[in-house]
Amino acid sequence: MKKLEFIVIKELINIPIIKKYALLSMTEYSKNNPISQEEHLRWKYLNNPEGLSFAINGYCKDELIARISYQRKNFVFKNSIIKGANLCDLLIHKNNRKLDNFLKLSSPFFIKKDIPYSNLSIMIPNEISIDIYKKILKLKPIGKLELRVIPILNSIKNEKFKIIIPNFLTSYIYKCLIFLLNKIQNIFKINFSKSDGGNKQYEKMIRNYYRDNLIQGERSQKWIRWRYSLDSKIKYYLEYIFSENNLIGYIAYREAEKFGLKILVIMEIIIIKKSFLIELIIFLKLITLAIKKNCNLILSLRTIQKNNPLSNPIFPRIPNFLLPTPLELFIVPNDEFSPQIFDIRNWKINMADLDIF
Repeated sequence: MKKLEFIVIKELINIPIIKKYALLSMTEYSKNNPISQEEHLRWKYLNNPEGLSFAINGYCKDELIARISYQRKNFVFKNSIIKGANLCDLLIHKNNRKLDNFLKLSSPFFIKKDIPYSNLSIMIPNEISIDIYKKILKLKPIGKLELRVIPILNSIKNEKFKIIIPNFLTSYIYKCLIFLLNKIQNIFKINFSKSDGGNKQYEKMIRNYYRDNLIQGERSQKWIRWRYSLDSKIKYYLEYIFSENNLIGYIAYREAEKFGLKILVIMEIIIIKKSFLIELIIFLKLITLAIKKNCNLILSLRTIQKNNPLSNPIFPRIPNFLLPTPLELFIVPNDEFSPQIFDIRNWKINMADLDIF
């Protein structure tokens, strides 16, 4: 029997390809996983305000059996826009996972760097593929990310530590935290809102946020509205922070489950006023949210920056040697850049920038 040829094609993602992507995803993930749902994929690839996404797709005859795609993304560096992308969603059908198929699929992006409309692409490989990128494609990460975690002890009492905390005590602690949070907010006139206060307030706030001259994802209002849109099959929460009626930032978060634990995932904390008081209010806010939602952990993944909110012992950092797989940032430049681009200390990236949906 003649062996079917594996061919790769660079294609602009459209509705018919989205349908094929959903079918391919269901061979690896459950049908309830967002990556297996057409509505989520349409949001992810077709509704992006920066434009439609391209992909390298692998076929045997007319059947799509492999893919690697990207999302167009703008970066800001020293008041200039860099056109870029998130490289993501590499998947090869389990019956076709061969090294030569992987190399055919990945070479256009990672070796030839043929990434349309992108001068700088970013990626965080998963624990399965990271060694392939390093050893086979010879890609080198620019550095490690930091993982910070807060355990919510009352919610993991039975499963992990066998500690029994009476429900009335949990309820009392929650009410005390809410009381304390409200009092501090009222005294110092800090409040949270679902409204951004209008275009002028938002633009003024985000211009201040860019002033540290680090490489970071653009945070235009149109991008924010897309990133946390209801069109995604993942539910995101977005709350803006005001100080005396002036917009000073926002927090974005979602719920997730991993290893049998329910996690409150911090997508990002954007803040333009460095203040222990404001950070304490944000910290209490997150704790009360986690308790209310019965989460076991609060988690944050981002680049290491001294001016990151909650970079202190109350939100402890997990040492890298305790992680089974390094959390490393890779970049794929297809333009000439200064050495600053290749130093992770010059990057300010968080969960909202990464292909972690």
